[in-house]
Amino acid sequence: MLLVIIKTDTRHGHGHEKMDWELNFIKWVDGWWSSPVLDHTLPWFTYLGSHFAVILFIILSWMITKQRKVLRRLVLLYAIQSAVIYGLKFLIQRQRPFLFLEMASKLSKGPGEILDPSFPSAHATFSFMMATLLALWFPRYRIIFFIAAVFIGWTRIYLCVHYPTDVIAGALLGYGITRIFLQWIPGLDIKAHYFRDERGS
Repeated sequence: MLLVIIKTDTRHGHGHEKMDWELNFIKWVDGWWSSPVLDHTLPWFTYLGSHFAVILFIILSWMITKQRKVLRRLVLLYAIQSAVIYGLKFLIQRQRPFLFLEMASKLSKGPGEILDPSFPSAHATFSFMMATLLALWFPRYRIIFFIAAVFIGWTRIYLCVHYPTDVIAGALLGYGITRIFLQWIPGLDIKAHYFRDERGS
């Protein structure tokens, strides 16, 4: 099981002193929602917002649509989102919450992951990016897509690897950047019929 923490600098006031309410909220979540079942399943469900999930989403979208422009646009969007997220992460250098709480991250019960700085949540960003695209392509199911994205964001708080504001910021970035991208760069405003057989079957 992989659990790697990229150490960050705490000398510039990026510790826990300004995050008491968020730490208290995480403790409340741990006290009210914690269960052995969730402890063992959520470390796996949270990967629906990981880099692996995004890459799989891009590949499947390209294979199903059979459009190279879809592949190019999705890769570009993914690159923009990643640049913004990791630029902020290493600029702000916010420590992960479990480092300040008397509890270990529940990620150890799953496959593990590399833990870079906390703000914003990349999983929340990517899950809302995918939810926004799916809602555009399949508007009938948009509520389901966004509920799933919210759930992925909530898993990050439950697993004690993100503060609530990390998740909120990530969700806003994922949705906002995707909407701006769709507005200014054509090629992804496709409808559900592109996902059907080209002969109309």
